[in-house]
Amino acid sequence: MLSEERRMKIFEYLKGKVSVTTDELIEKFNVSGSTIRRDLEYLATKQLIRRSHSGAIVNTPYTEGSFIVNYNFMKEEKKVIAEKAVKLIGNNDFIALSGGTTSYMLARAIINSSLRDLTILTNSVNIATLIIESVKDFKLILTGGIPRKGTYECVGEIALRSIRNFNIDKFFVGINGISVEGGITFSNMDEAMVAKEIHSHSGRTYVIADHTKFGVVKPVRILEISEVDGIITDLVPKDFQEGLSNTDESVEFV
Repeated sequence: MLSEERRMKIFEYLKGKVSVTTDELIEKFNVSGSTIRRDLEYLATKQLIRRSHSGAIVNTPYTEGSFIVNYNFMKEEKKVIAEKAVKLIGNNDFIALSGGTTSYMLARAIINSSLRDLTILTNSVNIATLIIESVKDFKLILTGGIPRKGTYECVGEIALRSIRNFNIDKFFVGINGISVEGGITFSNMDEAMVAKEIHSHSGRTYVIADHTKFGVVKPVRILEISEVDGIITDLVPKDFQEGLSNTDESVEFV
């Protein structure tokens, strides 16, 4: 297991447990104490956890704080992804942004770019707030619906009905997992339904995901890999590339 993948799994484990001991992590991940301590130090530098005498405590253990915690995880990698994605957007485009921290980073990059006359549809309260409070005069469409705690994404029939009114040029979607066997997956059914609806009304769909999302399978499968027009990432893991080459599916990596 790569160190980045293990650190992500440690963080996910911590979020579920709130606090853990070093000995517990050593047993859980079958690595040495020095390796676990390095991993915890790394997560602490990202302000995702706080070290304790015998282990670690997640920095924001409450559900409603998870967006802030996830925003700081793989932050530099998300910036790289956002800068790549901005280059695929043209003036006057009608784009859609899913919820999630990578999409939020992309929204910031769009605001800081020279792009103009964009129409932006999103189901994310956070992203909508960021755009409407910016200096850019973009046309913003918030889908409406029922916002979820933790992710601040609007879901439900109201959101779905709103999306059906539009023909979107490009959809940038943050996901929870992508694997050769599992396809493109989400953790939450309601958020997955919104993303799939936007995809069905978009000319092009781009997955935006850092390398820790590869090889991860979440419960809700929304698309096959070949159904998207590109995957924008900081790094494509070698094992994923090799696995994909053994199938009939193909996709462009950005």
